[in-house]
Amino acid sequence: MTRRSWIVRLSSLLLVPAGLIAQQPATPQNQPTQRVLIHVHSDKHEDWQAALKKANDLMASSPKPYDTRVEILATGDGLKLVDKKSALGNDVTSAVGKDVSFVACHASMRSNKMADDQLQTGVGTVPSGGREIAARKAEGWTVMDDKSLK
Repeated sequence: MTRRSWIVRLSSLLLVPAGLIAQQPATPQNQPTQRVLIHVHSDKHEDWQAALKKANDLMASSPKPYDTRVEILATGDGLKLVDKKSALGNDVTSAVGKDVSFVACHASMRSNKMADDQLQTGVGTVPSGGREIAARKAEGWTVMDDKSLK
């Protein structure tokens, strides 16, 4: 056996286990088993309350910590829910404290002439509400509409 063939065989033995390790899928840590997006686009106070109640109920009924993730997406007239001047501002802040995330559609904000600084504390933005819904569905999230929660 030549020196070169010996080195090739040795290096292939060392690379095989590394290749096998690289092929094993990573196990996600603390990934929620229940993920729900609630789309709020209504200007009705009762629809907003129903969305907040559903989010809080989902979080409260979670069998273990970090097992449920809820995101409320505000588009169109639903932006009024996450506006600093909203009558439900305290409810939004309280829900954020319970790990419910809120995002506002930036495209809707632009068309409604709403600036980022008009949003409640803790509310993020996404470029497009439609794109956010499509992405969440592709990731296996359950998508609910505010009008279906009553």
